[in-house]
Amino acid sequence: MDIQSSSISAQMHGTFLDRQINRTNRNLLLVSLILIVAVVSYAAVERRYLYNFFAGPFEVSGPQLVTIQQPASQSRYFVKVKGDDSSDTGLQEVERETEAGTVKRETVKAKYSILLLNQHLLIVKSGPNESGAVYTGELSELPSDVRSNIVAPLLKEHPTANQAFLPFMLDTTGFRDDGYIALALGIPAFALAAWLIAKVMRRRADVSSHPVVQRACIYGNLADVAQQFDIELQGNTVKISRATITQSWVFLPSRFGLSICRIPDLIWAYKKVTKHYTNFIPTGKTYEIVMYDRFGKPLQMQARQKKVDAMLTLLAERSPWAVFGYSDDLNKTLRTNWGGFIAAVDQRKAGGSTAK
Repeated sequence: MDIQSSSISAQMHGTFLDRQINRTNRNLLLVSLILIVAVVSYAAVERRYLYNFFAGPFEVSGPQLVTIQQPASQSRYFVKVKGDDSSDTGLQEVERETEAGTVKRETVKAKYSILLLNQHLLIVKSGPNESGAVYTGELSELPSDVRSNIVAPLLKEHPTANQAFLPFMLDTTGFRDDGYIALALGIPAFALAAWLIAKVMRRRADVSSHPVVQRACIYGNLADVAQQFDIELQGNTVKISRATITQSWVFLPSRFGLSICRIPDLIWAYKKVTKHYTNFIPTGKTYEIVMYDRFGKPLQMQARQKKVDAMLTLLAERSPWAVFGYSDDLNKTLRTNWGGFIAAVDQRKAGGSTAK
């Protein structure tokens, strides 16, 4: 931390601004911690899968497969198996798209084959275009419907073949899909956590870079502004929804920041009403107050209509020269002639008139 940053920290120590800076930094670190814990927890719970995802597939022989009774107990279950021959059972998994009870399209998602491994038989679930005697996939429990549709009919013709079938199957369809999804989510989450931590460290090393400090500095010398905040917050304040209103300031804390508006510099304020629809049916409205002081940065807060109206009434009492109410012309002026907008309000303020 350089001398200037140390000076700023000393000026603000223990003040309202200091508490807001610490709060927002703490929230950023908390989000980082949640992201890291989520990624690490997933990796811990799915460590067996991740081990197979990254280290597999593992080559196994027929004799090795015969010794397996429970695939779920195997640390290495993503395997590559080379058999002697394979035959298609004719059993398929088919996805049907229907409309008004009529089948529009059928798509074969998987097929079932029997892989010969010396004197043993392994049921293989594979993609519809896979063939041959070498398969790579996940050892998994043999579903009851597959057993009844494949094993049972064969045992009727060959009762002694029961011992030949291995008590599990090999599923070659999409073993790594979940892993790719986890990586697609986990890597950005971990990177975001690292980025947020680095951001907090930078802000602590250089307090002047913090958005709360930068916002406060537009109103004057930081030490003086911080002192003004504390003095007014010790006096009469009004709490409306999330906003705290003093005689001269509106403070609106958010999870990661602090919006500020100086009431004597208020230029324009209005109520924003948003109508919501579901399937073209009205489902309600939300209300929001929007405020602009002379620096042109909006303070926006969503609240119940009564609270928005109460806040506008209070602002009109304390800043009667400001413009209240929305119009497209005012919105256009905001974007094209903000300086003229400010000049008009300043002139009204100097003349003691009220704008509506």
